[in-house]
Amino acid sequence: MVALLLTVAAVGGLVIVADATGADSAGFVITVTLMGFSLALFVGESLERRIPGYQWDRISFSRDANRRWGVHLFNAVLSWVGWNRLIIAMREDQAAGRGKDRSPRPMRAAAAGHAWAFLLHIAAAVWAGMIGDLVTPLVILAVGIVGHLYPVLLQIRILTRLREVQGRHQYPSIG
Repeated sequence: MVALLLTVAAVGGLVIVADATGADSAGFVITVTLMGFSLALFVGESLERRIPGYQWDRISFSRDANRRWGVHLFNAVLSWVGWNRLIIAMREDQAAGRGKDRSPRPMRAAAAGHAWAFLLHIAAAVWAGMIGDLVTPLVILAVGIVGHLYPVLLQIRILTRLREVQGRHQYPSIG
């Protein structure tokens, strides 16, 4: 329910901003970006509770696909800037267990929230693209790919690795 309400609120906010500044403006790009990053936290938690566990077990991302898509480089950048250290510390406070006993819920919620935000970026890019400008949709898509698609792929890889360590890996991998 939270995800639905926040989606309606996000679309309403984008309509207001697009009406005031235009869907091809910097204000629209900034609004999409801020909404994607801020609302993803709340939407992800709500969506994670609604998606059955067996569905999460069906999604995997192989080590080879991880390398082909450059997700390992994205992860290296996150480690270099200290983001991973911050997130791991935050998850250790939330999740019971360490290592292979770690709960997958925070990672699932992060993946769901970032996937929602990526879809918001795609919809906003299509909307901005219908205006005729190409720069605005490309900027929105670039932010969506780096800020949301790659985090989704990283979370799926981490969930796949966690299942492998826990001995619960049973489905074929993406890629």
